[in-house]
Amino acid sequence: MNRKIPHSALTYEDESLAAACKRLLQQQSFANQNELREKLIELGFEGISQSTVSRLLSQLGVVKVQNACGKKVYCITVETAPVRVESSIASQIEFITHNQAIVVVKTHPGSAQLVARLVDIDPHSEILGTVGGNDTVLVIPRDANNVEACEHIVKTRLGVA
Repeated sequence: MNRKIPHSALTYEDESLAAACKRLLQQQSFANQNELREKLIELGFEGISQSTVSRLLSQLGVVKVQNACGKKVYCITVETAPVRVESSIASQIEFITHNQAIVVVKTHPGSAQLVARLVDIDPHSEILGTVGGNDTVLVIPRDANNVEACEHIVKTRLGVA
């Protein structure tokens, strides 16, 4: 593939570079821009500088978030990426249950806010909202009479159904 992408010729309309970057960010964790740059070079995108990666990350809406291990890594903001729940997310969940009023998702320490965000990504008519703490997510159903349906939706979204 060996594509030379001169800095001056790089446009963010270049779907193949943007797609490769998105795919890498969805599949792997990157703690710094140089790690991502090196991986893009391995894929054949030669001549990519750190500043080019920085601009690409900005254009894609990528932010740094703390992962379950407490390490800051790059993450595509959910508004620009399809929801992709991998086993790594499901592995952060200890259990999901409800008390006839609220669905409770118990996570490993530090994972609750990410899990809450994954539930909130695509609004669902059965879910009114979420509150994420350190290791617990409260999912508020729109109607407490349908809490079981809400629990099923949460389990499906998080890949534990």
